[in-house]
Amino acid sequence: MDPKPPSPDSLAGKLQRIEDVAEKLVYIKWSREFFVLLLRAAQDLLALARPRPDCVRIVTLAERIEQQISAGLEKGELPKGAERERLIAVVDALCRAAPQADRPDSARAAGVPPFSAEPLTSPLFPKWDQSERSRPTLCEKSPSSLWLAAPESARDLVHKLEQRGGFQVRLCAGLAEIRALLAQSQPPVALIIDLDYVADNRSALQPIAALRQALAPDIPLFFLADRGDISARLDAVEVGGAGYFVKPADLPALLEVLDEKVVQTLNHRILIVDDSLPSAREAARWLESRGMTTQVLAQPLQILQALSNVQPSLLLLSLDLKDIDGLALAQAVQQHVAFRGLPLILLSAQADIGQRLAETGLGGEALLVRPLSPELLLATIAKRLRQGQGIPHKLSRFSHRDTVSGLHNRPYFLACLERALIATSANAQSVAIMLIALDNFRAIESQDVAAADEVIEQAAARLQAALGTGPITARFGDALFTALLSFVNQDTLLATARTVQARLETDPYRMVGGAEFRLRASIGISIAGPAANDVAVLIQQADLACGMARDSKDTRIHVQHSGQSVESDTDHLRQGQLLEEIREAVQQQRMNLLFQPTVSLRGDTVERYEVLLRMRNREGWELLPETVFSLIKRHRIGMVLDRWVIAHSIRVLRERQARGHSMILFINISPTILQDGELLNWLQGGLRKTGVPAASLVFEIPETTAELNQLALLPFLQQLKELGCGLSLDQFNGHERSQALAQSLRVDYVKLSARFAQNLLNDKEHQQQLSQLARSLASQGITVIVTGVEDASALPALWSCGIDYVQGFFLQRPHTDLSYAFDQTVL
Repeated sequence: MDPKPPSPDSLAGKLQRIEDVAEKLVYIKWSREFFVLLLRAAQDLLALARPRPDCVRIVTLAERIEQQISAGLEKGELPKGAERERLIAVVDALCRAAPQADRPDSARAAGVPPFSAEPLTSPLFPKWDQSERSRPTLCEKSPSSLWLAAPESARDLVHKLEQRGGFQVRLCAGLAEIRALLAQSQPPVALIIDLDYVADNRSALQPIAALRQALAPDIPLFFLADRGDISARLDAVEVGGAGYFVKPADLPALLEVLDEKVVQTLNHRILIVDDSLPSAREAARWLESRGMTTQVLAQPLQILQALSNVQPSLLLLSLDLKDIDGLALAQAVQQHVAFRGLPLILLSAQADIGQRLAETGLGGEALLVRPLSPELLLATIAKRLRQGQGIPHKLSRFSHRDTVSGLHNRPYFLACLERALIATSANAQSVAIMLIALDNFRAIESQDVAAADEVIEQAAARLQAALGTGPITARFGDALFTALLSFVNQDTLLATARTVQARLETDPYRMVGGAEFRLRASIGISIAGPAANDVAVLIQQADLACGMARDSKDTRIHVQHSGQSVESDTDHLRQGQLLEEIREAVQQQRMNLLFQPTVSLRGDTVERYEVLLRMRNREGWELLPETVFSLIKRHRIGMVLDRWVIAHSIRVLRERQARGHSMILFINISPTILQDGELLNWLQGGLRKTGVPAASLVFEIPETTAELNQLALLPFLQQLKELGCGLSLDQFNGHERSQALAQSLRVDYVKLSARFAQNLLNDKEHQQQLSQLARSLASQGITVIVTGVEDASALPALWSCGIDYVQGFFLQRPHTDLSYAFDQTVL
């Protein structure tokens, strides 16, 4: 029975009204008319909430909305950029703020807010993790039954399929057991047969062919075999094989084919967009009869809202809409960064629709001509679900993920954290960073790298199981995980940390060959309050807390609040320990350089790399760069590290030059370099001695650091320019003051952060602003580089905005080798 909607005059009803209007703003049209409606809704809510003592938070948030909208309407401007994000975050928090007594009965019984159960990590208006969280893959669902006919020696393969693929694998003794199982139990999602085990000659393939006939058509049959010749492969095809793998099977390839071929109609969500309700409901009945869940949308303009709420596996879209062009709607959905990979089937009764599809670039999408037949519709849906979400989505997932653990990678986590802090400062929601160190991981990594990868993979799975799907989890270092999560109070946060620690430590980790290993985990937590807005400080606090946890004798869990003084006795002691670890790493040369390419969008094949320093302590732990650089910028050890990086970069340039390659290296420098009075003479002598051109070095400094030290930096940087070196401003925000600073320092490059590439395809105003900034900087002779590019879809838009160079994990992760192929075309 559906829950009773709240009365329009109740507090919950007023909040529901605000949510409805806000969703129209976000998903339908960002317009003055809807802002006026939102302002009135906020004022109505305030009239009801102000007299109530249990509505202090609601009044605070509603007043923020009233003030921001009123100010914007008076100026005739709608919120943009960060202001837009803050407004959405405040509305999001407001819609979750109903007192317990005012919540709907169903939500009150469950103990959750009426509009969402997870503030921030599952926002009302998904903004920063939607493409990664929508539409689960096969292996993210509940374990599916997979049967494998193979000898007992295949137990290792069973373990890997269960661990990496998420399947529940049954090892069968032969074809007879499989036939018996088919008669007694639910069939598997796929069947894998070791041909060398069950069929040693061609005549033995006949029972397999008969078994294929007994299986449902949508259950694929795969073969493993020692032979890889064409005759053996043809035999396998003739008996109904959907895939053939030479032993030992390439596990990633096998898992990829399983993901593509195995289709479960159960639990798939299908969104049907059609303003003709009779035909839409008929299609829904056909699909529901096959175990699918359907949602019919008769108002096409609400499609983005429905896609965000339903998170469908596939979109069934009618092109024959009454009040809107169906083709234009299909194009708009396909161009949306969060839904561009969503499997799509188009429906139409128009005779010339095929030609029109080709003209609009939708010719590759599945098209069904009305009237529909149930069999054709179901077959087409099964095919599109097998094809999955396409190459762009897979590339996007790859660029955001760590390849071993399957968790998000470091740059993606930092980008999510930066956006989350904007929301936190607006809506007063408490968030925390949890840094999890696997203390004894080095013991196994030093003995067996493959086994170490197995442990990391299993630990990542346990971490996700402990935290659920809400928090964003990432692999932050070799033996470091991190999580971004919201919380109600510190007790619940500590309880979560203890759950994570227990899940990681309690049971042993089983590896190939039967060996077992137990992990020990220390957890550092950094809490960000409403005023906290510095990503680097939060990471540093979490790292310090993790170190304190590791040094403690009891729970090995430590919490660091953003409001705590970083110069407390304990923190000061830990910082001193870290500085000592840095000095020791320098003395014992536990340092190395990584290189990340900066690539031209316009065919320039000159090799450009940013140089990144990495350090390790005596136990082999990587010292987090965020912590290292926040400490050394206040200590003279920074001068030593700057010289070390410069000297090794010149050596790399000399070796590259000897092989006939020209190259430019971008080197980050710290403010302590100003205290190095002999640096310029030392640098000039090193360049003269090695014959390396000064123009091969570009010195890079963050914009905020340059602004704080502008007077002292100006003569130093000009001397670098006179030597012939280049200059670059990093983390450039593009404001007028920033542009004036770049002009004053006579820099050659500016590096824009990843936010300049975010949602660029769907925001014409953002594109215009970026184009204007690029033109303004180009007129001053400054080259623009956009960093943090993690997605191929952003490249054409960046090119059209006049951006010349890009850098990011999508192109190549930082690596010890200078291996990027600059002669390859990026676009």
